[in-house]
Amino acid sequence: MEKITVGMTIKLVKDFDGSRPVGSTATIVYIDDFDQIFVDWSDGGQAKFSEKQLMKIFEIPEKIA
Repeated sequence: MEKITVGMTIKLVKDFDGSRPVGSTATIVYIDDFDQIFVDWSDGGQAKFSEKQLMKIFEIPEKIA
């Protein structure tokens, strides 16, 4: 999970349950020991995704090294 880090802003590119419109942004706030990724939506609210889900439905910016 090198590509995903806490503090990263990600953009939803695929609908996953109809609760958020495509284009919504979120900030990664926590990654637990089981690789569950917790995000805060920019318009309020929180969500949890597996790494696999996150990679499928979000645009992940390239990490600048």
